[in-house]
Order: sequence, then C-alpha cells, then structure tokens
Amino acid sequence: MNAALSVRGLACGYADRRVLTDVSLDLRAGEVLALIGPNGSGKTTLLHTLAGLLPPQAGEMAWDGRSLDGLGRRERACVLALSPQRAEEAAWPLTVAEAVALGRAPHRGWFRPLTAEDEDVVGRSMRRLGVATLAERLLPGLSGGELRRVLLARALAQEPRVLLLDEPASYLDLHYQAELLGIVRSLAVEDGVAVVLTLHDLALVAAVADRVALLADGRLRAVGEPGAILSAEHLVPVFGPHLEVLPHPRGGGPLVLPRLPGSP
Repeated sequence: MNAALSVRGLACGYADRRVLTDVSLDLRAGEVLALIGPNGSGKTTLLHTLAGLLPPQAGEMAWDGRSLDGLGRRERACVLALSPQRAEEAAWPLTVAEAVALGRAPHRGWFRPLTAEDEDVVGRSMRRLGVATLAERLLPGLSGGELRRVLLARALAQEPRVLLLDEPASYLDLHYQAELLGIVRSLAVEDGVAVVLTLHDLALVAAVADRVALLADGRLRAVGEPGAILSAEHLVPVFGPHLEVLPHPRGGGPLVLPRLPGSP
C-alpha cells in the first residue's frame, strides 16, 4: 500500500533550537501510528511541523506524492487536521456546536455561513464523539474530558485524510479513554484515515496502534509494530528501569506497566 504521508530527513524545532533531526517515516491510509518518548522528546513538535504550525528546518514532507510545502493553508487543512492537547479556544465564549463548526472553515472560508452539507458534517462529528448533547454548552464550562472530545469532533469535521492527535486520551477516565480510542481505531479501519497520535500512557499504545515510533535524544530511535518496539530492549534505555513489559492476559500483546521503586 502506498504511503499517504511520507517524511524524509525531517528536522524540526524552534528558532533558537533544533528538537528533532533526520526523521523519516511513512504512514499509510487506514493506519494508526503512535509517537512515544519521554517528555521533551519532540512528539508535539513533530505533530505541529506536520500540521504546518512550525516550518521544517530541513527535509521533505509529502502527502499522496505531493509536497506539503506546495499546498496552500486551506488545502493543507483539508488534508491534515490537528487536535491539540491544549487550545486557546477553550477560553472563548463559543458553544460546542460553534467550536466544532470551525472545522468546516477550510472547506467554506471563515466568514461564509454553513451550508446544509456543513451542518450535516458538524452534526455527525458531534454524534460520533458523543458531544451532541453538549451542543449549546459554552467551552469554558466544559470538563477537561469533554473539551478533549469537542476538539476531536472539530478535527473530524474537517474531513481530513490525515488526523494528528496530541494526547487524545489525556483528562479522560478509563471508560472514555476506551471509547475515544475505539473511535480513533474506527476512523482508521472503517474510514481509511491515516492517524498519528502521541501517547504518554504506554499501556494504551498496543491497544490502538498498528505501528509505534520511539523518539528520544533528538532522533527517531526505532519504528515498527507494537510487539517489536514495546520491549525492554527499546524502552528501558529511553524511559529507565522502572517499567515492566508483560504479555497482555487477553491476546498476548505487550503490556507496559510502571514498576515503583521499592516495590516487590
């Protein structure tokens, strides 16, 4: 299967420092790729570079064989959607429905009224993320978990082919973590969306990802299937010795758990 998103020799960071160097990755349609690594390893920086919020410092990025640099901002936003970990809009006096409708801007422009098709897409996105009942609630009054789902509904309303998710399971209890990650899997498997997500909780990675990319020390350390990357061989040098990799009791895949200092 051809790569939907291709990255070659990518370097990214900020004006005063480089965070990642020489990253090369391929992401296929219908695939979930999890970015893992310690705090500060560049996971969010990589997502923001892919989304066009940060200019690449070197290398090439292409979608379906076309350079992302050659796409205009609106065209790029129709291809890639980012659901950030934190959003300035959380403090805006917008209703949930108005916030999700912002996802239609790349298709209609900022100031044009919603068409019937736009309204349909917004409604479907809210129902799929379970926030339709919150449609008239204001963003500042939402819980952290509710806001996470609204941000993902907004990204989904863009109808992207590549979905970039920064810590989508943060602020969610176990029930909503499972529900949201199940939606992410269905977007890939059923809708053919290519998904890149960051996860701090390594116990969730094998449940949602087809492949895993391990970032550390300013570079891509390893990439492969969860069974290969979620191993003591790869994880202990990066995260330290306070973890255990066990076979999951259901399915036998890798299960990564913290081992507290002093515990038996």
